[in-house]
Amino acid sequence: MTNPESHQPSIGTLLRDLRDETSTLLRQEVALAKAELKENTSRMTSHAVQIAIGGFVSYAGVIVLLIGVGLLLSSLFVRWGMDRDLAQWLAPALVGLIVAAIGGGMVARAKKAMTHDDIAPKQTLETLRENKNWAQSKLQHSP
Repeated sequence: MTNPESHQPSIGTLLRDLRDETSTLLRQEVALAKAELKENTSRMTSHAVQIAIGGFVSYAGVIVLLIGVGLLLSSLFVRWGMDRDLAQWLAPALVGLIVAAIGGGMVARAKKAMTHDDIAPKQTLETLRENKNWAQSKLQHSP
């Protein structure tokens, strides 16, 4: 007859296995955290680029708006009997205003998207909590 206790691993073996498993688990958690941080950082960078592009478009709109101040009054107000100098700004001003509004909309949309993003590795933190709870439950139920 074989002794059932002879097939059970020793405490040293169990501790070694626990150490190895814990080490593997921690490496996997670190890898998951890195991947999640990389993904979140990439998304935030994309939104920052959108804000920058929106800012440049708004700036171009301001330039066109300034050019328009001199050109539009020239055509519209001259037709309405106004002084030619006064009439030279309205058309480019409207074009510039439209371009600036488009750029402002781009900036607002990107800023709103950034407020909904979080760089924290939520999935990793949740997994760590689950692992902690699992380990605590195993320690509480051990003989």
